[in-house]
Amino acid sequence: MNNRSSLTGICREFLTGYPRHFAILLVILLFEGVAATMAVVGLVPLADYMLDPSLQSPSRITRALLEILAPLGMAPGFWLFGLVFATSNLLKGLLDVVTRFSILRIKYAVIRGLFGDALGTFFRARWQFFSDADQGKLLNTLGKELANIGDTFGYLATQISVIVQLCIYLTVPLWLNAPMTFTAMGIALLLCSPLLLLQKISYRLGQANTETGNAIWQVLNEILSAAHLILGFGRQKQSVDRYLSTFDRHVHVTLRSQTLGAMSVLFQPLSILSGIIALGIAMRHGTPIAEMAALFWSLLRALPLVASLMSAKMNINNFLPSYEQLISLRNRAQELAEVDGDKPFTRLQTGVVFKDVAFAYAGRQQTLQDINLVIRKGKMTALVGESGSGKSTITDLLLGLQIPAHGEILLDGTPLNTWKLNSFREKVGYVPQDPLLFHTTIRENLLWSRPDASETALRDACRMANAESFVRSLPQGLDTIVGDRGMRLSGGQRQRIALARALLRNPELLILDEATSALDSESERLIQESIENLALDTTILVVAHRLSTIAHADMVYVLANGQVVEEGSYDHLSRLPDGFLSRMVAAQQTHQVGKRL
Repeated sequence: MNNRSSLTGICREFLTGYPRHFAILLVILLFEGVAATMAVVGLVPLADYMLDPSLQSPSRITRALLEILAPLGMAPGFWLFGLVFATSNLLKGLLDVVTRFSILRIKYAVIRGLFGDALGTFFRARWQFFSDADQGKLLNTLGKELANIGDTFGYLATQISVIVQLCIYLTVPLWLNAPMTFTAMGIALLLCSPLLLLQKISYRLGQANTETGNAIWQVLNEILSAAHLILGFGRQKQSVDRYLSTFDRHVHVTLRSQTLGAMSVLFQPLSILSGIIALGIAMRHGTPIAEMAALFWSLLRALPLVASLMSAKMNINNFLPSYEQLISLRNRAQELAEVDGDKPFTRLQTGVVFKDVAFAYAGRQQTLQDINLVIRKGKMTALVGESGSGKSTITDLLLGLQIPAHGEILLDGTPLNTWKLNSFREKVGYVPQDPLLFHTTIRENLLWSRPDASETALRDACRMANAESFVRSLPQGLDTIVGDRGMRLSGGQRQRIALARALLRNPELLILDEATSALDSESERLIQESIENLALDTTILVVAHRLSTIAHADMVYVLANGQVVEEGSYDHLSRLPDGFLSRMVAAQQTHQVGKRL
């Protein structure tokens, strides 16, 4: 995306996305323009009166004002002219404040809209968008760059404001003395033109600023996520040094970027200098002093606006890379949009069938090849196999988080992509291997799954997940804060709360992905006991590493190298001489004996 197309995109998004805000701003600017014109015009009679209280040879503006005052019976004088001048400037000042408020309102409305649109677009994408994304780029875009984009829209609104104001401010000087006005404008553009050459540099520095900002967020996210590992390895200093090194690279770029943006303040004194030069030329041509005062006053207001236009353009160039990064992420999310059908799912009738399903992650070899399996309603189905055999990928495909390369997944005999995915997911209880709890109470973590659940339903879900006893023993019970990612609870407690959260939905299908792989024997026993009780009347898919979890499974599929190599009941497969499952059972039994010894 080039510089011009980016700016065009920003303008289009502003004008089409926020027409009401733009219309309000335009109305305010018109009122401000009238007040500004009154302020300029009001200076002329005051200057005329101070030069000649008798007003024997007034300027055109003073004569016009005297004609207006005569029918009203108001005598001209210093205090009247001074009051007109002061009141018009006060009114203009108040309207300046309202204009600033309107621009800030537009800015934050844009930021809110961009946040909502970006997050909405991201969460309409498949899981691949998040798994493939550069996390630093994603976090920096949402954490910092969107604010920069809001600033860009603010500068754009400022430019529109300035253009309207400039047109109004120049009306009076063009009417009073067009040659002087054009001279001042020409000199201002000439003096400021060297600074315009900095715009390409500003854009390149803006790109580097965004890229180094991405790196900061990437490193910060990694070291905070790995805090437990860093402390365990004693690598605190190295981790801090790594972050500071990335921070220093960002500072090196952002200092130049922000300093270049600050150079825009040079526009204003150069503009004032051009006004003084033009005024000197006007004096040589015998322009009346009162008109010269109005001209200079007006140019003092107008020429800094020209500088403001140039300054805003430079700042927009600096922030354009932020907008381009957002657009690239938004486009990527749209490319990976979920394939959603229009058929609402209400109840599991027969089950799920995988027919010749294949899948491969981007840039990797085939993960799944010709997978055929059946998850029958009311039965417990298990997937087992070594790490990397494709078990968790099957659950992602079942939830519609990934799309098969070929083959199809049938839900009650109908292809999965014809169902409304979220209507199906609302009927699924899902417990991942590493359950994520939110930094709030146990109650809120449970209600996140089903906001309308009653207190009785919460207790029943905890009881079925074997969590009721430990929750009751906590000082605040269900209102206990679990900490970031649930770290104030043990692994077994987190897993049981995650299971209770899934059960609170009364799911048509319960998916347990390695739900006991990292638990101690007591926690495993409690989870296993819960699973066995649930299996009596719930459709369950268990992805298991510990084979004791699936001893009562109705159907077991053994995977190896992305293929189903064995299928049948646990009892049958575990007794097959030299079978895959029987070898896995023997290996785990040997391991358990070794641990006891």
